[in-house]
Amino acid sequence: MKLAWIVAASVALFGAAPAMAQTAPVTGEVAATVEPAAPATIRIPAGTLLQFEFAELLSSRTSTVGQTFALRLAEPIVIDGQTIVEAGAIGGGEVIDAARSGMGGRQGKLIVSGRYVELQGQRARIRGLQGVLAGEDNSREAVNTMILVPYVGFLGGFIQGGEIEIAAGTRAEARLAVDVVLTLPQPTPENMAPAASEAQAEQSTEGETQ
Repeated sequence: MKLAWIVAASVALFGAAPAMAQTAPVTGEVAATVEPAAPATIRIPAGTLLQFEFAELLSSRTSTVGQTFALRLAEPIVIDGQTIVEAGAIGGGEVIDAARSGMGGRQGKLIVSGRYVELQGQRARIRGLQGVLAGEDNSREAVNTMILVPYVGFLGGFIQGGEIEIAAGTRAEARLAVDVVLTLPQPTPENMAPAASEAQAEQSTEGETQ
């Protein structure tokens, strides 16, 4: 009777090992199906002011109604001290009205409108394009607002010999017309270096005080 009990106990003990071993792959399969965390995002609200420059010459002598032109982001978009979009992002606009100067002293006419800026593959609408032309010192105090026409979001140019011209490189400001959600840039050694240096400086200071 005692021998039968020992045999039964041995079977129960050693027979359970294969069953326990079979559960290991199940745990591995569950771990493999865990999805990575979604990248962090940030919302840039409508109305955010952006700095642009014209990427090509526009003139009442040569421009035509409906013609599109290129804009370029002149300054990066910075939120809470972090650069979200680098300068150089492509944008675009459209010529709304254009006419050459004519006889009788009639001056040329050129009206343009900003349309969009590309942010991480998204075409975000812009509004209220206003051009500025900096003085020789290129300071904000020396900036003169270009001639504005009485239409919201439109821009007139400078008169050059009866014609209106907007030179390539002319600075302009516009605002986002819609909210835009962008992915936050991943940390890099370059933007992490200042934080590491500050931490090392704090540790050195603490060591000196002790």
